[in-house]
Formats: sequence, structure tokens, C-alpha cells
Amino acid sequence: MTGPASIPLTLLDPGPMRPVEALGPRSIDALRMLRISLTDRCNLRCGYCMPAEGVPFESKQGLLPVEGILDVARVAHELGVRHFKLTGGEPTLRSELVEIVEGLRTLPEVEISLTSNGIHLPRLVDRLAEAGLDRVTVSLDSLREDRYRSLTGGGRIDLAWRGIDAVADRLGHPKLNVVVIRGVNDDEVVDFARLAAERDCSVRFIEFMPLGRSVFADLRPDEVLVTSDEIAASIESAFGAFGGDDVDDPGVGPARVRSLPGGRGRIGFIGAMSRPFCESCNRLRLDARGVLRSCLFDGGEIDLRPRIVAGREALRAAFVESVALKPEVHAATGDRSMSSIGG
Repeated sequence: MTGPASIPLTLLDPGPMRPVEALGPRSIDALRMLRISLTDRCNLRCGYCMPAEGVPFESKQGLLPVEGILDVARVAHELGVRHFKLTGGEPTLRSELVEIVEGLRTLPEVEISLTSNGIHLPRLVDRLAEAGLDRVTVSLDSLREDRYRSLTGGGRIDLAWRGIDAVADRLGHPKLNVVVIRGVNDDEVVDFARLAAERDCSVRFIEFMPLGRSVFADLRPDEVLVTSDEIAASIESAFGAFGGDDVDDPGVGPARVRSLPGGRGRIGFIGAMSRPFCESCNRLRLDARGVLRSCLFDGGEIDLRPRIVAGREALRAAFVESVALKPEVHAATGDRSMSSIGG
């Protein structure tokens, strides 16, 4: 896909979500979640995640080994992290996935979740549940077979649905992540909301985030960004007003979650571009190579491999250093593709 030359994206709302005095949660005491990317590889080629020509993948030897992941997780747990999110790429491509879940489950009072495209989940979900996985989020950016195939570079939506249904049967209440892109899938917002009206699930609408190189990198921001307020207005126009207050949803993520009148499930909005939530960010990211990253957009990267060798105190210091690198407000564009970060 081609388009006009890239124009820097202006964040839309400088208002109450980001008070002037907010300096971000730069204290280690604010840390609650560690997102752990297990691989940068994926069996799909989603356009917002990587460019059409693909990206070079890390060799298996370049991935942080299982014991290194668990060493980092143990220190994170000592520092107050109780939520671990396993991501990729596609985390089900990591052969030691079940072993990693089992290792995390030895930590007291933790929640372990997984973000996946769903395709391999039918053969894995029973083992993952037995290992201690709590819940699953599946990325699903279209409900239409032909559009899903186009958006994912050849993926089959029936396989994704088998994964979603397997999660619903084994773990209950799947979350569905939908990246909304103007002119691409924004005409499906009401259809996705209907899923939450009819099924016991959470549908979370995510604003498109320009991270690194992607199929949409050359399009003007106003051509691709559909704000959470626009999405919410479309849903309320079709279903009526949301319930008066935000509702609880499992996890400690940034989604603002609402209920539909008479609906079984929930609707979430993640407005990272129109309403950045940097002052309440409670997470760090560990990429598949073992690099700790303070912000999805702005980096603040610390290579943990030498810290792991140096021992526990060196790892603790790395976490403190990383949260101190969090920005007041993230940049308009990111410096690495989503697949390489573990978004």
C-alpha cells in the first residue's frame, strides 16, 4: 500500500488525561506489569505490525533463554509485578511456551496472560491452562474472511475463530483486540461491538499507532487514525448509551471498559494517540532478545543479558533505571516495529 509522504502525527488531546505536572510513573513502586515477548516471529503478516516485505527475524540463539526470562520475572516479582503478559511476534511459535508459563506460575499471586493471533491455540490451550495460564487476548482486526486474509497477509479467519472458541471453552471470557484503521476496517466497528453484546467476551478497540516501518507508514495520520471518541460514538449510535461508569475487566491494562445495554460482554477503548495515558503507565516491556524497554514508542532500552550474568541486584537496578526513562508523554511515532518490541 502506498500513499502521500509521511507527516508527523500530532497527539490530539493535551487535556486532563495528561496534566501539565504529570511526570509519568518514574518510581519503581508504580510498576505492576511486565510484558514479555517470547519471539519476534509470526505466522501472519499484519500490515500495521511490519512492512510488506517483512522484517529480519532473530535467530533462535539470539532469543533470551527460558531461564533468563524467569530470572528477570523473579526480580520483577520482587519489585511488585503481579501481572505477566506473554507476547510476540506470535508467542505460540515459541516451543518452550508451556515451560515458561509453568515457571511463572511458581511465583506467588501472579496473573499470567497471553496475546495471540489464535491460530495455534486449539492444540495448546489445554496444556497452557494446566500450566497455569489465566486468560488470553486474541488479535482480530476484521470479521470478514477476505479482508482478514488481506490484512494478515494470507491468514484464515476460520482458524482464528477456532482459537477464540477454544479459549472461551477452556478459560472463559476471551478478549479481542481490534486495531481500527480509517478506510480499512472502521466500517466494522458496530459489527465488533455486536460480538460483545452477544458473547461473553471483551472487545477492545485500539487506535492505530505508527510504530516503525509498516504497510501504512506513508499514509497521512488523518487518513488512518480513528479516535476512541469516534468509535464510541458509532457504537452508541447503534446500541444506545453505555452504562454510566467504567466497569471492571481482568488485568491492569490501559483500556477504558464500558458495558452495552443488555450486553453479555464488555467494550474497551485504548486511546494511546488521542488520549495518551503515560502518567498512569504501569508496565515495562522485555523484548525477545532480553532488552528491557520503558515505553512502546520512546525506547529507553537496557540490555539485560549482562545484568542477568551480574546477578539479582544488577537486574533490580536495571528495572529502576528503566522506569526512570519513561517519557512524560510518548512521541508521535515509534522507532521500532511492533513485532520487534512485543507490543
